[in-house]
Amino acid sequence: MSEKMRAAILRAPFDVMIDKIEKPKVGAGEVLVRIKSSAICGTDVEIYRGKYKVKYPVFMGHEAPGEIVEVGEAVNRFKPGDRVIINPILYCGKCQLCLTGKRNLCLRGGLLGRDIAKGTYAEYISVPDHMVFKFPESISYKEAALIELLVTVYHAQKRIKIVPGDSVAVLGQGASGILHTRLAKLSGAYPVIATSRSEWKLELARKYGADIIVNAKNENPVESILKHTNGQGVDVVIESAGSPITIKQALEMVKPGGTILAFGVQLTPIDKFNLFPLYFKEITIVGSRALTGEEFEPSIKLVASGAIDVKPLITHEFTLEETKKALEFVDKSPGSVLRGVINI
Repeated sequence: MSEKMRAAILRAPFDVMIDKIEKPKVGAGEVLVRIKSSAICGTDVEIYRGKYKVKYPVFMGHEAPGEIVEVGEAVNRFKPGDRVIINPILYCGKCQLCLTGKRNLCLRGGLLGRDIAKGTYAEYISVPDHMVFKFPESISYKEAALIELLVTVYHAQKRIKIVPGDSVAVLGQGASGILHTRLAKLSGAYPVIATSRSEWKLELARKYGADIIVNAKNENPVESILKHTNGQGVDVVIESAGSPITIKQALEMVKPGGTILAFGVQLTPIDKFNLFPLYFKEITIVGSRALTGEEFEPSIKLVASGAIDVKPLITHEFTLEETKKALEFVDKSPGSVLRGVINI
């Protein structure tokens, strides 16, 4: 007789129900993980709203830690009781992109809870053992739920290579923006300028290391950043808001020869996008997608060492039974949320 587990099932846009489904079995080379918590990502909200094409029914979630409860045949690196974080990025391991270290871009790959039906808004998940990474007991499960987000930030900043003395502006101070602010500071950037329309998020950004904060609701961020850099602009702009407005601002505030990191996910085309600054200022624009497995260990160490404290970023907590309520709240009240966590 098969065992059952609870899962939050999305049957259609906005249609979530808690149901009991078959508990996954562990196969050779796999580990069975008891999910302890799962953070609510913007991608989850977009899936909930029907913005991404998925095959229903699906249970979402992909930013999750848990405890290994069973290991499959040929698994030697892990044992029951290990605390692990799940890498949600799927890849084939055989294509040209995978073989050159770009597994996050695998054309046959995808994301747990979106491109395949199983995600982490459930009690258990079975995944290949190369998709999990141990973390110490000094990090709680709900804190560990934010490490996957940190890994994406780490991956992105690795692509632009901030060096000591670089001036950096971070546009948008959501959870990812605040992590960008902190990581830029740890990389030796000065000054680090944080912009947002939210005063409480700016104050938190200051605690995470921002040297200058700019309230974009009360002042023109381009004019303010040019003033703080003697009219030159900044070496690096990290666009973390995912807005056409901030993308255009980034082009205006980056100095000649500077770099823009387009981190915020922008699903809609940008009208009247002026490419002339790319030529005239010889700007480099860098995209960043997801993460690779190699970036988990250094990100876990940043949290374990205390260099990055993720606790203040957890602003709301929910139970698995409250998944629909959680997604509705994050969808309709984004200004009051940094990261919501579903405790399972």
